[in-house]
Amino acid sequence: MRRPGRTPGAQPRVTFFGDSVAWTLGTYLPPHPGLQTTVRAVEGCGIAVLPDILELGSPHTNYWYCPSWPSIWRKGVNADDPDVAVILLDRWELMDRKLGGAYQHVGQPDFDAYLSGQLDQAVSIVDARGARVVLLTAPYTHRAEKPDGSSYPEDDPARVNAWNTLLNIEAARHPDAVTVLDLNKLVCPGGAFTWTVNGLRVRSDGLHFTSDGVQRLIAPWLLPQLATLAQT
Repeated sequence: MRRPGRTPGAQPRVTFFGDSVAWTLGTYLPPHPGLQTTVRAVEGCGIAVLPDILELGSPHTNYWYCPSWPSIWRKGVNADDPDVAVILLDRWELMDRKLGGAYQHVGQPDFDAYLSGQLDQAVSIVDARGARVVLLTAPYTHRAEKPDGSSYPEDDPARVNAWNTLLNIEAARHPDAVTVLDLNKLVCPGGAFTWTVNGLRVRSDGLHFTSDGVQRLIAPWLLPQLATLAQT
């Protein structure tokens, strides 16, 4: 709240950016007096916009509005002027996309370089007015199974780990502005996908969060950390 040029307002402001997973997190938060939150997540879109995608083993492409995510995010930053900008990205960064004439994915050098450039752009957009940036690690997923019961590539834990590694590399580039918080460890405490944590259902469909999961597990862990960052 002490940053120069801050738009006046009594409460610290937090804005959530990302995809539909981020939308469920920001939207399902319980009442939290003393902290103003808004959600600018774009459902159906990550920051990867290469158009040729394999989703659940079949050809797919971006939704028509996805390539405009930078301008959508900028409008959100200008409207909210957040003290903390929270970014959570998951599904769309984990799929195979055609790059250089061949399908590639996170964990491969050329694709990692592409994603790192997109991530750096995302951070530069959300901290343009001086916000502290929080990158939430992507949790493991179990969205669908192949007919033989095996997982599709985008549910591979190795891809999640590779993406989360890129988040930490990005934070190391901007140590004064970017913080990584390990959401994956919170919602997948055994180091693998789980539907429940301590008997609480936290995932609705293997990807998105339940309202109970957000309100009873994630919010008590996340909101105090965001409030602290908003004051620094």
